Amino acid sequence: MSKKVLIFTYYWPPAGGVAVQRFLKFSKFLPEFGWEPIIVTVNKGSYPYYDESLLKEVSPELKVYRTKTFEPFELYNLLRGQKGKTMPLVTVGANKSKTIFQSITEYIRANFFVPDARKGWVPYAVKQAEEILSKEKIDAIITTGPPHSAHLIGLELKKKFGLKWIADLRDPWTGIVYNEMLPRSEATRRKDLELETQVLKTADCTVVISPGMKEQFEDRAKKIEVIFNGYDEANFQLAANMAIKPGESFIIRYIGNLMASQNTPDLWKAIAELRKTISANIKLEFTGRVDAEIQNSIAAVGLNDIATYNPFTDHQAAIDLTRSAGLLLFAIFNLPNSKLVITGKIFEYLASCSEIISFGPVDGDASAILESVGRKSMIGFNDYTETLKQLQAAYTYWQQNGAAFKYTDRRFEIYSRRNQCQALAEILNSL
Repeated sequence: MSKKVLIFTYYWPPAGGVAVQRFLKFSKFLPEFGWEPIIVTVNKGSYPYYDESLLKEVSPELKVYRTKTFEPFELYNLLRGQKGKTMPLVTVGANKSKTIFQSITEYIRANFFVPDARKGWVPYAVKQAEEILSKEKIDAIITTGPPHSAHLIGLELKKKFGLKWIADLRDPWTGIVYNEMLPRSEATRRKDLELETQVLKTADCTVVISPGMKEQFEDRAKKIEVIFNGYDEANFQLAANMAIKPGESFIIRYIGNLMASQNTPDLWKAIAELRKTISANIKLEFTGRVDAEIQNSIAAVGLNDIATYNPFTDHQAAIDLTRSAGLLLFAIFNLPNSKLVITGKIFEYLASCSEIISFGPVDGDASAILESVGRKSMIGFNDYTETLKQLQAAYTYWQQNGAAFKYTDRRFEIYSRRNQCQALAEILNSL
């Protein structure tokens, strides 16, 4: 008989993007390993974007409870003349002038809502959990963040019911990159650190997504394990059924949000160099939000005529784009502590078998993953020579063979969602 695990995840379809994927996929595979997942999420949450197609991936047998929530985003949008609860993205690494109103609301967001502006979900989620516990035998709970306020649900339920609890951190908490961009007071920083430490010390196991995050938290956590994000083989089986047609141009693609601190000026410069010296037939294609600072950087070296900016697309279409690319751009934030950053994107990039040109800390966790599966090395943000070398090699192969290079090495399969879910089930069993 299956055991039952109650999972609290703010991000759930129709939310789109990377954040929703982790427990959407884990809920798919957990029954294979003897665990029945039950989902508690929000009704009409504040999401940066939506992907209605992901609703098709939710099993009709999966119990999903949607609760009310109280959040300030609707009021914030009303004050700035917009409707709805859509959450504005924190623009990491951008240096932009702000209006007085923007500065005030940013200060309120940074200091009045600790650990984050979604903490208003906590009482509703706890109430829903109590109703579920009165009807069902729950063997364990999982809270996943961001938003890290979700872990306050775990603290409350642990205190009331003594349930076995896994706190899953998909990103750093107090050390998350955008906190450095927010005007947080010293009192706010202390309070947030106290909450972070309380969760780490109280949860029966803390799960993180990278070795660097484990190293960051292990001196405070009761128990800590690494479970990577990954890729779902089923998505790539669907993609494999679509024939890849030879391209008229060598297409360099980026899929997802590209923020100012992920700018890769050496790549734009190298593309301009190849166009000038060998008349390289290269196109740049972005799908998702691209910061204006990056668009200006591309324009500054004369690449506007080859750059295309497309809106966010659904998940399966995004995967299809990775498979047909000549070269995939991968960039870690060029900020302090970025060595801990992996991002969920890297695993689907690897599973596409396409060549990747990667920028970030050469001694970071993402670099180690690339090396472990036999891919081209990470390029430091100021290494123009290596940038030009890797770009030229990928383009020359395409030019000589009429198609982009594809990897046949399958070492990346250890990062399948199913394999990572098996590791999660083993942790649950150990509790």
